Amino acid sequence: MQNIKKYILFFSVCIIAACEKEIDLKVPNPKDAYVVEGHIENGIPPYVLLTKNAAFYGNINLSNLANYFVSGASMTVISGNDTIPLVEYNGAILQSLPDSVAIPLAAQFGLNISSASEFPPIIIYTVGLDNLAYVGQTGKQYDLKIEIDGKTITSTTTIPQPVFFDSLWLRPHPNATLADSFYQVYGRLQDPPAAGTFYRYFTKADNEAFLINDRSVFDDALINGGIIEIFIPKGHPIGTAASGDFDRDGYWDIRDSVCTIKLSVIDKAHYDFWRTVESNRNGLGNPFGSAVYVKSNVNGAYGIWGGYGSITGSFVRVP
Repeated sequence: MQNIKKYILFFSVCIIAACEKEIDLKVPNPKDAYVVEGHIENGIPPYVLLTKNAAFYGNINLSNLANYFVSGASMTVISGNDTIPLVEYNGAILQSLPDSVAIPLAAQFGLNISSASEFPPIIIYTVGLDNLAYVGQTGKQYDLKIEIDGKTITSTTTIPQPVFFDSLWLRPHPNATLADSFYQVYGRLQDPPAAGTFYRYFTKADNEAFLINDRSVFDDALINGGIIEIFIPKGHPIGTAASGDFDRDGYWDIRDSVCTIKLSVIDKAHYDFWRTVESNRNGLGNPFGSAVYVKSNVNGAYGIWGGYGSITGSFVRVP
């Protein structure tokens, strides 16, 4: 799960010789609002997280995480003639699920758990037990409708036709002194001829959950219809950032024996959301950077309702 912060503070630092000025910065608390993070993928049911926003300088009590998740919402997903209600599953229900259900469910949100009892105290909205066969299909449009506290929140997304790498291979670390500890993964991609293809990728080592890197999205603006060979950096655990060590960040550990890559094609609105979220995340802490407005495709709230057209491939690294 990505913790989306709407309120991003941008500091400009001016250094003038022999001149100092004290600035009293007053940051107002944000207005109450909802944040949506939902997705639907080919072959996978829809999942939605609904949370409350928080002040940028607010204290987030991780021991009481459930307070940030919203209960009692009415949600439906509409596609063509199908209207599917989503059911609320709270922490207690999630922790009571069979491990065979809970572990892959957690993996959808980048959470690596070994048993249902480790599921964090969150609330997930997804299909009910009577609709387990309802999964995303390529080429379809999916509308999300949420009703909560007299408000109506809506969004629309699509699942584009998926594309995958023609081949995957590994290379040694470019620094010979680290080649015994890390390696690189590369992929060869043939972009479709039509302009405007947008991608997001996920990586997984062995039996871990799928993770993302700090720049998980890209488009075909420079390669439309062409072939590109790209370095596929390994993702890092949810809630952590890259260390800033360029000799290690993004490189795969020599102990990673099974490398799995999921390449997803997404629509323009979905791409714009993650592109602006990652631009903000990567700019935090840079006093000379600029804040980027996060583009949401949700009406009546903040966040994202996004479709993924995905193909997954993996290979075993032979020592």
